[in-house]
Amino acid sequence: MQSFNLLTESWLPVRRADGKRLSIPPWRIVENAASPERTLADIDSPRPDFKGALLELLVGLVQTACPPEDLRQWRQRFDAPPSPEELRTAFDRLIPHFNLFGERPRFLQDLTLSEKEAKDAWPIAALLLDTPGENAARFNSDIFIKRDAPPDALCPACAAAALYAMQAYAPSGGAGHRTSMRGGGPLTTLVVIEEDLWKTVWANVLPLQRTDAEPLPENPAALPGKVFPWLAPTRESNAEGSEIHREGMHFLHHYWAMPRRIVLLPEPAGDSFACPICGLAADVAVRQYRAKNYGNNYGTGWRHPLTPYRGQGPGKDALPLKGESDRTGYSHWLGLVHGGLPDEKFPVRPAAGARHFRAQSERLPGEPIGRLRAYGYDMDKMKPRNWCEGEYPVYSLGDGDEAAFLQAVAPLLQAADQARRNLKTALKEALFGKGARDVASDGALLANIDARFWDETQSAFYARLPESIRNMGNAEARHAQALAWRGIILSKAVELFVQTALDGGMPPGKEEQLYGALNRMTAFNFTKCSELLGIPIQKEAKN
Repeated sequence: MQSFNLLTESWLPVRRADGKRLSIPPWRIVENAASPERTLADIDSPRPDFKGALLELLVGLVQTACPPEDLRQWRQRFDAPPSPEELRTAFDRLIPHFNLFGERPRFLQDLTLSEKEAKDAWPIAALLLDTPGENAARFNSDIFIKRDAPPDALCPACAAAALYAMQAYAPSGGAGHRTSMRGGGPLTTLVVIEEDLWKTVWANVLPLQRTDAEPLPENPAALPGKVFPWLAPTRESNAEGSEIHREGMHFLHHYWAMPRRIVLLPEPAGDSFACPICGLAADVAVRQYRAKNYGNNYGTGWRHPLTPYRGQGPGKDALPLKGESDRTGYSHWLGLVHGGLPDEKFPVRPAAGARHFRAQSERLPGEPIGRLRAYGYDMDKMKPRNWCEGEYPVYSLGDGDEAAFLQAVAPLLQAADQARRNLKTALKEALFGKGARDVASDGALLANIDARFWDETQSAFYARLPESIRNMGNAEARHAQALAWRGIILSKAVELFVQTALDGGMPPGKEEQLYGALNRMTAFNFTKCSELLGIPIQKEAKN
């Protein structure tokens, strides 16, 4: 069986800016960078989890093979990328470590796992995180794969994407089936530069100076285990004290972590084979794989550079954020892009790659400099509930003080969240009576209120961000901004109340209950949101 090397084969699915789709080796991501319509724009995979995994793989490859020495080189390469030949030369020394098939070691596959140890082979569909089980059929919770059509084989390109996705996002899978370094279903955030794949990859690469990044060791003996775990026997984790902690390991291990013991079983595909995922023909098909539990068990100290973390207090390891179905709109924008406020008990720390990119912008204050793509599975232990993905704008702060910006923009979000919570409380009172504040919010009438409020005020929020950045030190402009924003969120709360509580007309005998709840919400929103936004409330003079 041929090795199918991931650095030399034309397997990476991409889309050009002119819409053409093609498969390339990774070193060609810089091809035609001087021709806008022929520039490679993005990964082109039919599955969003494959797309996310392949973007992470590219960032890891470039960070491993040719990281910038310093900030000057990072900025220089951003607009003047290396030639395809230069990038191929940089990847050349990694070629022996990136064979998908053939003799072991193999990319992201166990070095020593035998057929006897693994017992029965698994169908390849089980390598896909969303393959439906019995519960999916019972509760109609299929995601990308439908219960009656699991793929019986994958082409090498889709097998490589599925393998990386499993190792990078691995959920709990029963006794000893280890989760990813970031836990099951981690949230990934990547800076995306629209219609330019090289810039997207490079934007998330860290320079070696002024960061925690480290270069690839020159000594090949340092690679097994510490950098590429598939080059060394798995550290089996069926005993206490077998965890792999960050201390003593290499920074690059973050991109190549391997919690699952897996060996792909390729075979000749046959003349009529077309991959059920991507639809492309291939000479080789992967129909099964071997697996065994108690693989590498990642412990403390890891801070994956493409994932945001939430602090847990002094002396405690920060926790990686996870994919969440209710991670709605701009309510999470501040934490993912800029981080939490200093006085928050458990603040969010943005991903290192995104944090570095935003901090190095040389654009004028308020100018858009990219978008932050956030994605991941919402997992319930080993069951995927949803694939979550969204994008957030990233603006330049120029020479502005970030602490001052956070203090200026945080009240806008706090006031919006207050109005949203008051809206939900008022709806419960209106629909179920005064004593109904504890009514569950997942009923048919209330389930979508949060999402609707955030969605329907989102464009107004983002439209105000550039102005907020430019006027951080202008008290008069900030006051005008606060007044305008208060008007938007208060009127939206009233609008959604009316649409929800009065849908279908006024119920007989409910007038006092409905209007009482509306009036209380309106008064409380006005007072509380004014307080959060720093707007003085003019009290009427008594006669």
